Amino acid sequence: MKTRQHIWTRRAAAMLSLVAVTLPMVTNVTTASAKAKPDVAALLKPHKANYGYFVDTYQHNTDDFKTPTTNPVIGLVDGFSNYWSAGKAVDKDILNLNLQKTAEITQNRTPSDSTRSFLTDQQNRQYATIRALGPYAPAFIKNADAKTAISSMPDQPLPHHYKSKKVTWASPESQLGPVVQLMNLTKDSPFSGTNAVKHYFDFVRPYRVSDTVKPLPALVNSMADAAKDSYDFPSGHTTGGFETSLSLAYAFPQRFQELATRGSEVGFDRVIAGRHTPLAVMGGRLVGTAITAATLSDSNNQTLMKDAYQSAQSVALLGSKDTNASDDFSDYEKNREDYRYRMTYGFEQSGDTHQAMRVPKGAEVLLKTRLPYLNATQRRAVLLTTGMPSGYPVMDDAEGWGRLDLFSAANGYGAFLNNVKVNMNAKKGTFNAKDTWKNAISGTGKLTKAGTGQLTLSGANTFSGGTVLQGGTLQVANTAALGTGTVNLTKGNLKLAATKVTVRGQFQQGKKAQLTLSRAGHLTIKKTAKLNGTLKLTKGDLKKGAKLITYKKHTGKFKHVQGLPKGWHVTYTQHAVKLAK
Repeated sequence: MKTRQHIWTRRAAAMLSLVAVTLPMVTNVTTASAKAKPDVAALLKPHKANYGYFVDTYQHNTDDFKTPTTNPVIGLVDGFSNYWSAGKAVDKDILNLNLQKTAEITQNRTPSDSTRSFLTDQQNRQYATIRALGPYAPAFIKNADAKTAISSMPDQPLPHHYKSKKVTWASPESQLGPVVQLMNLTKDSPFSGTNAVKHYFDFVRPYRVSDTVKPLPALVNSMADAAKDSYDFPSGHTTGGFETSLSLAYAFPQRFQELATRGSEVGFDRVIAGRHTPLAVMGGRLVGTAITAATLSDSNNQTLMKDAYQSAQSVALLGSKDTNASDDFSDYEKNREDYRYRMTYGFEQSGDTHQAMRVPKGAEVLLKTRLPYLNATQRRAVLLTTGMPSGYPVMDDAEGWGRLDLFSAANGYGAFLNNVKVNMNAKKGTFNAKDTWKNAISGTGKLTKAGTGQLTLSGANTFSGGTVLQGGTLQVANTAALGTGTVNLTKGNLKLAATKVTVRGQFQQGKKAQLTLSRAGHLTIKKTAKLNGTLKLTKGDLKKGAKLITYKKHTGKFKHVQGLPKGWHVTYTQHAVKLAK
């Protein structure tokens, strides 16, 4: 099996992998429903593992519980037993590839990779998450009283048995104290560690297996000093990286994808340093994600979660954006590419590729503040329709934690398996007032947009059930955003942000609805257009005879046309609405 030879190739390969991943994602969920509508309730029903449901049993993750049926963390990642069990290799090909990938990454790290991985290694996990806040990081550091004793990488290796200065990373009594407390609770509770599972597998760290794995020079002595029972699988740092990033993302969903990407970056940094293998950090993602969801699902933590969210949404963080601050996560496409690559590290599907997607019990809480206008069932549907295909190493656990793609889930639905109604209340602010769904949405369901908020569709959508606008604004930012069905505007504003938009079905506009497009824009309606209500024309050059709307045929006219200077109007022909003077 051929692997990447250089680090720089991973991004190009990741984009190819993304295509291969996205298509099966849709197929796994929807192909079976092409002839008959899927039983969505059955698809959304959680699957019980042999340890129970993780969110119900997570407090059994202690050293007292040492088997896959009694310790949920061991049970969660017990798929690793397909490759390594009882101190022996079961699948040497996968393990050799795992080691080879580690070696290649350590041999091709850049200076910036080295510095970042050193800081990830040495800084407090919670503190190391702050950088994902970008322009909000200065406010967090100030208002959480955040500190670190380590801000650079030394030119020489740390001395043997080095102990860094102990610093409390942030104050639980600060303005952002509830956020600090939530991050601490998620990462540092008695149930959030990886000691029991590491000792269950006893899988040796890569730099102790092969000299082709090159330890980070600054850490070479520290790595040599590590205890013999300091094992590889799963990565504790990666677990902590996801625990801190996802709990902070709950309180501050405005940086959800950036924080999720940082969680994945922690794992990548562990491979860069030579501390862990890709399979170990993939396992750490599963554990950190599940522990965070369990913590956020625990009824004892709801008051703290509410306080953390409110403090993060206050002037102490949301209201203190520093536009001059650096932002290492400002590139959306790079974040997406990196996150998806780090889900699989380029491993091919070697297991059963036909397993239907599963959504773990309680996993929907991870999206509660990011998609606040959706109910719990709808958020489960988002996770279901954005999940990864099956068959990748380590990822096919019984409940489905390994296949959750939280980055894609933050972009809304991947498919409408049934009819979806979204009611956004702009008065509630944040994403209730304005949000964007970036995924390419498939499926046979219908979208109904209600309420006062604005929802933007920016994907090349193919859903066939139609679109209904009952209130607020539905902004169209892609030529194919409206799918292939009928578009029915009863109330609200359909705003065409894309210059050219196509409606492949019927178009119906009621007297209380508004259609907004630029003077240079064009709406193509493949079938009949029933016109009424208001047409609002915005910026753009005026051109006499320009076709604003074309259709197969039409009935009715707009009651009001806004945005034209004196002397200009629109005319209606058999197949078009045109500008006239």
